[in-house]
Amino acid sequence: MKWEAWSVVFTGLSLTSITAVVLFLLVAINPKDTAYGSLPIWYAAGSVVLALCFNRASAWAAHRADRLTGKT
Repeated sequence: MKWEAWSVVFTGLSLTSITAVVLFLLVAINPKDTAYGSLPIWYAAGSVVLALCFNRASAWAAHRADRLTGKT
């Protein structure tokens, strides 16, 4: 059960990171202040990397949970 819970946690973090990507891209499209510069694009890129990492961690934890419980 422990690895299944970690899989759910990592999936939630991945979805949160995807939401951050959308938010930062929207800020980049319509900034409230010109001082933002290219920061929203950099933050969106970082959020994409985090989303991919959390997605892979979720898949790894789910695979480990299946392997420990004997499911295939």
